[in-house]
Amino acid sequence: MSAPDVLPNELPSLEAERARKPNDHQLLVRLGAGYYRAKRSAEAVAVLRSALAIQPTFPAAVFLGLAFEQGLQLDSAQAAYRSAGALARRGAEKAELEARLANLTREQLKLFAKQAVAAEARLRTTPAPNTVAVLPWRYLGTNQELAPLERGIAHLLVTDLGLVRSLRLVERERIQAIADELALTAAQRVEAPTAARSGRLVGAARVVQGTIREDARTSQLRLDASVVNTNSGAVAGRGTASDRLAALFAMEKQVVFALLESLGISLSPAERQAINERPTADLQAFLAFSRGLEAEDRGDYPAAAAEFRAAAARDPNFRTAQTRAANAALLAGPGGRSGAGLLALAGRALPGVGPTTGRAVALRNAIDIVAPSSGGQLIRRTLAGPLVRSRLSEALRQDDPTQIGAAGEIVIVIPRP
Repeated sequence: MSAPDVLPNELPSLEAERARKPNDHQLLVRLGAGYYRAKRSAEAVAVLRSALAIQPTFPAAVFLGLAFEQGLQLDSAQAAYRSAGALARRGAEKAELEARLANLTREQLKLFAKQAVAAEARLRTTPAPNTVAVLPWRYLGTNQELAPLERGIAHLLVTDLGLVRSLRLVERERIQAIADELALTAAQRVEAPTAARSGRLVGAARVVQGTIREDARTSQLRLDASVVNTNSGAVAGRGTASDRLAALFAMEKQVVFALLESLGISLSPAERQAINERPTADLQAFLAFSRGLEAEDRGDYPAAAAEFRAAAARDPNFRTAQTRAANAALLAGPGGRSGAGLLALAGRALPGVGPTTGRAVALRNAIDIVAPSSGGQLIRRTLAGPLVRSRLSEALRQDDPTQIGAAGEIVIVIPRP
């Protein structure tokens, strides 16, 4: 039995042991893990904080993060996992923490969206005027292979507009979470009132929305974007570009510069140069990347990882695809979303935890009754590691038991009749 496997009926024994040894770090971590397993998150948090104050360790920080998650204190959970990362010694521990943090970010966005929509009627804050959100675009065509560009183009705009120092961009995943929570249809995403509402919910003063159209006669693609003021619902700027599909990246840059110009934003030479840079020049790599974003948004992380890897394989210099592939692979792992892998690692990292932890604590209480002068020493030594028989005999000499039996890490003391 490892620390996370402490059974609820063993908690009273652990609590009694804590009363005797309030500064025993290992005991506190076991007790905190037991509270976590019993879904007593507030008590788990309090005990694990005490354990960390005595000695910062990887298992204590991990269990604290899990307890915070259980109590839906996601910001605190994130901070605890970061602390655990600084204490991790093995690559497996760091990898599991990265997966947990990535999953936690997704869960935070979902929770944020639910809370924002639930509190919409009470929303009174005025967003900072330089805050911009980009909604997923709408594809208006018949070639479904191009539909993932709804996410891909939005990603490019967030990236490029984020290079302007005078603007503060809302991350694409946050606005996507709001769109999912509101269950917005493709048609609703390009309606000014819907854009204004979505922007207010994420704290943005302006929202960029757009469409991707195909001209069947000329085989050209057309990008149309508009900026909506979230306070008034009025369109504050526009950008348009039209060309062949092969010129998609050039068209996106044209739209970005047109939007910035219509908003009266002047760019420095460095900002203009940065915006002109492209993450990839390979259209097929970008389509695979866009499919990865689509899969990621629906929670299909194995498919997302495969698409991002395909994008990176086509263009080894597509660094964003490589990063996304690594993150999606972590989430696709067996412990990525459940936290089971991290929990198991934390349990194994806790020293002094054997298969009889809970029973050993109960046994110590019994020994204190029949052999009070040595019971505490016995169990402390037992929990810390194997006992040398000569030292065991010395510890028991003054109580003179008639029989001593040892099985595993449990010492049974039978007093003389």
